[in-house]
Amino acid sequence: MRERLPTLLLALGALLLFYLLFVPKPQRAGSPEGLPLSIDGRADGYLATWRWLGAQHIRRLSLRYRYGRLPTLLHRPTGNLLLLTLPQRVPMQADELDALRRWIDQGNTVLVVAALDDTPLWSFGADGTLALTDLRRLTGLKFTSTSTSLLHGRQLEFVGVDAQPLLAGVSRLQSVAALPAGNWSERPLPGASVPLTLATRRNLGTPALWLQSRGAGQIILCAAASPVSNAGLLLADNARFLANVVSWSVGPGGTVVFDDAHEGLAAFYDAAAFFADPRLHRSLGWLVVLWLAFVLGMQRMRAVRAPWQAVDEGAYIDASARYLAAVVRSEDIGRRLIEEFIAEIRRRAPRTDPWDWLRSASGAPERDYRALERFHARTRSGARIDLITLQTLLARLRRNHLT
Repeated sequence: MRERLPTLLLALGALLLFYLLFVPKPQRAGSPEGLPLSIDGRADGYLATWRWLGAQHIRRLSLRYRYGRLPTLLHRPTGNLLLLTLPQRVPMQADELDALRRWIDQGNTVLVVAALDDTPLWSFGADGTLALTDLRRLTGLKFTSTSTSLLHGRQLEFVGVDAQPLLAGVSRLQSVAALPAGNWSERPLPGASVPLTLATRRNLGTPALWLQSRGAGQIILCAAASPVSNAGLLLADNARFLANVVSWSVGPGGTVVFDDAHEGLAAFYDAAAFFADPRLHRSLGWLVVLWLAFVLGMQRMRAVRAPWQAVDEGAYIDASARYLAAVVRSEDIGRRLIEEFIAEIRRRAPRTDPWDWLRSASGAPERDYRALERFHARTRSGARIDLITLQTLLARLRRNHLT
C-alpha cells in the first residue's frame, strides 16, 4: 500500500503536466441567451428570421462551409444575401475573405451586424481586435473607439438620416446593450470607397448604419449585432428594416444565407470546436480513471525475482548454431569443412597430394571420392550444397580411412 500512493501521485502529476503543455483548452461556452445561429430559438438566435423566410417562400441556406463553397451551394450566382455576424467564433481565413469579396463583386449583398455599439452576451470574451481587423479588410473602414459606456441593459436607438429604400416605413431601430459597450468612429482607408450613412445614434449623432457599394454588389453594415436577432425583431421597426433588406437585395430565385459555419456550426473539421466539445473531455476523463484503476489495482508493485537457474550449454550451442546457419552461406561452410578435411590428409601424408592419396592410397570407394570432388567444385563456384549430405560423407571418410 505504501508504494501505491506515490505511484498514484506521480501518475496524476504526469497527466496534469501533459494536459497543461499539449492539450488545447476548451473555448468559451455559449451564452444562456443563445448564439447567432439559424437553428437557435433563444433571444440572440436567428430562428425567427429563418422561419419567416420559409413562410414567405424565400430560399434560405445554413452555410456550414467556408465562403469559397458559396457559389456551388446557391441556386443563382447573383441576387443573394448573406447575414454575417461579428465577432466570429471561427475566424475567417485570408483565402475566404478573397472568395467573399469576389462573391460580392458578382452582384450579391452582405448584411454585416457587428457588436460595436452593443455587446451581446455571446460576444463576451471574444477577440474584438480580430473583429475590427475583419471589418477593415472587408469594408475598407477603420473603426476607432471614442469612449466606453459603462451602462448596460439599456436600449440604443438609431434614426434614419434621409429617406432611403432600406428605411422605408422605419422610424427608428433599437438594440439592447446587454453588457457595457463602446462608441466608435469610422474612417475610410486610402483607396477605399466612402460608404453612405443611413442611420445615426439618436443620443450621439454618430453613424451606426452604412451602405457601401462593391463591384456589382453591396455591403450593409450595422454597428449593432442584435437588431435582427429573435429578441431584436420585437423592438421598434427592426423587423420592417430586415424585410426591406431582404426585399431590396434578394432577386428572383435568390437565397438568404446564414453564416452558421463561423459561429461554430460547421460541417468541416474545426480543431477548436473539437477540443471544446465536453463529450471529448468526459471520454478522456473516463479513460484516465480506468487506466489508474488498472495500474494501481491489478499490477504488482514489486518485481518478483526469478530463482537462479544454471545455463543450459546445449541450448547455448543450439542457439549459436542456428544463428550461424542463418547468417553464413552454405557454400562457405561446405568449403571450410572440405579444407579442414584436406588439412587432416596433409598431416597424415605430408609428401603426397591429398587428392591423389585419397583416391589411391586411402582405399576410399570411387563413389565417395567423386562425391567429394563434386562438393568441392560446387563450393568453389558459389553454388548451394546440402550440408547434411556433405557432413555425412566426411564423417564416413574419417571413420573408415583416416583413423
